[in-house]
Amino acid sequence: MKTTIQATSTDTDAQDIRTARRLAEQIKQMQPGGLGYRVTLRKYKAVVDRLGYDPIS
Repeated sequence: MKTTIQATSTDTDAQDIRTARRLAEQIKQMQPGGLGYRVTLRKYKAVVDRLGYDPIS
């Protein structure tokens, strides 16, 4: 008997990955240390925590 395991992502995971990519692009364009930078970085870290891994690295 052959068993195939297929990894699938949920709609929420797909949305989180899109959000992480968008936030990563924003972080790249911001000045480190600014208020907006810290808020965006915090949001990015929250998405990574929900996913359980960093989709960008």
